[in-house]
Amino acid sequence: MSHGDWYRNTEWNDEVEEAFFAKLARARSQRDQYLVIQALTIAPHRPDVALRLVDGYFERRKDDFDDMRALLARAEAYRHQGDIASAVKAYKAVLHREAEFPNRRTRTRLELPFLIACDELSAEYDFALSVLEKGLDIAAFPVDYFLWHASKALIASVQGRHSEAREAAVQALEAAQVRRSGFRYHQNLRLVGKQHQETIKNLIRLAG
Repeated sequence: MSHGDWYRNTEWNDEVEEAFFAKLARARSQRDQYLVIQALTIAPHRPDVALRLVDGYFERRKDDFDDMRALLARAEAYRHQGDIASAVKAYKAVLHREAEFPNRRTRTRLELPFLIACDELSAEYDFALSVLEKGLDIAAFPVDYFLWHASKALIASVQGRHSEAREAAVQALEAAQVRRSGFRYHQNLRLVGKQHQETIKNLIRLAG
């Protein structure tokens, strides 16, 4: 394990937990940041652990600087648990925090509408579309444009706006075909991946 990996564990057990909290206790500074980074890292693998770490963060944090990322870790954990209602609520809390600190942004403006569209949360469609209006401001990678156009396509299709759905689906599929990010030293960063295959199948149907 490298020096910085102790707060980026992707596996968790009693031994890992004991080692993590021992090093956290010895950290001279940035304890809140280390706790949040670990919560974000473990969320896809052990959402239950991520939620526990986030709760611990809010109980013991020194200030609120890392609140936004802690809320994001909570949202990601709920999403990976399949608790979509709680995930949406947590993502909305992230957006509320972003409104207070506009210079500190996450990818929630893209991820939340995509979640709403894929899970067909019709009661949230208007909200999702309003969030997407500002979503392109943070788009930088192929997957960002994919999420934006795919969300538009899926929602428009359900709402009966088939021409708009077809156009957005085509644009999303174009983003999915990009194999290089365009960033000189990060050519493989944030491309559309295997986790989007089911959405791509739906988009192909809409674009046909």
